[in-house]
Amino acid sequence: MVSVETAFRVEGIKMTIPTVTARVLFHSPTPADGFLPEGPRQVTFNGRSMLGWVNIQTAPEATTGTLWLRDWETGETLQFPLPGRPGFFLPTDMPDVVLVGLTKQIGLFDLNAKTWTMLGEIPDKNPRTIINDAEITPDGRYAVFGTKDTLFKDTIAQLFLFDIRAKTIHVLADGQTCSNGKILHADGDDYIFYDIDTPTREVRKYRLQVAPPKLEYLSTPLDLRNEIGFPDGMVDAGNQTALIAFYNPDHAEHGLGIAYDLNTGKRVYECHMPGSPRVTCPLLVERESKSLAVFTTALEDMPSGQMVKSPSAGDLFFTEIENLLVPKPVLAKTNG
Repeated sequence: MVSVETAFRVEGIKMTIPTVTARVLFHSPTPADGFLPEGPRQVTFNGRSMLGWVNIQTAPEATTGTLWLRDWETGETLQFPLPGRPGFFLPTDMPDVVLVGLTKQIGLFDLNAKTWTMLGEIPDKNPRTIINDAEITPDGRYAVFGTKDTLFKDTIAQLFLFDIRAKTIHVLADGQTCSNGKILHADGDDYIFYDIDTPTREVRKYRLQVAPPKLEYLSTPLDLRNEIGFPDGMVDAGNQTALIAFYNPDHAEHGLGIAYDLNTGKRVYECHMPGSPRVTCPLLVERESKSLAVFTTALEDMPSGQMVKSPSAGDLFFTEIENLLVPKPVLAKTNG
């Protein structure tokens, strides 16, 4: 880890923030494996602490993807081919079973039996939309997820609420293009919900009511239209801060993960991923009493000339972040 200060300007004022340079944690064995990794999560499999993520698809026209697990202790990696394109996975209270958003379905995947059980299907037949990013409510009872236009073009995607125990799916909002990063905070019987629809380059704040399902817009705490790249994945970084991964389709020496104060909109710290500009999702974890930030990156549709200049595109990165508050992981409650 290299710690420096990054200088930038806000309305003509020069400012600096702590900046760290991340290292490669996992090198994708093939371009197919690094095509579109996203959604890293901490998960337990057969009693082993693992880092998991999904590779949404393996090529531009691929209709299936893969779930990956990597043992924190040994570095051993496991691959689980899935019968569709996974937008997310969430650990559950069932041993070795994860909740997965797969193309247009929500279901359970048994890691030992390698079997898929569908729980519900979104009410959307458009061939251009598939399930994308998701987050679990703090009580583990609901998952909020979105879809995306695979052409990243039109507002044909939606936001949904999935009641895990009732196995019901409710539409929360229309007019999305590529629904990505999400944060949920409990607020009485409701939730404060932060959301990114990537092409808008904004983080929007909502009040989410689950009974009956209702979404109320409150404000736009982060306007990221002047940042380099598109905001993609986002995680709660504690103390009213959000860590956001930026997907830069252009060439750059490094990719970016930036933490912001959701109250003031100011930068808190910055992470660099050398040789990998298309950063897709962050994860914050505690390992051996250290706070780590993990980032997935992609080489999705990257021209060959740019791939030569981006040798770590599609790899996973990690770095230690000092004095970071890592929120406690939540399991999806499937058993009451």
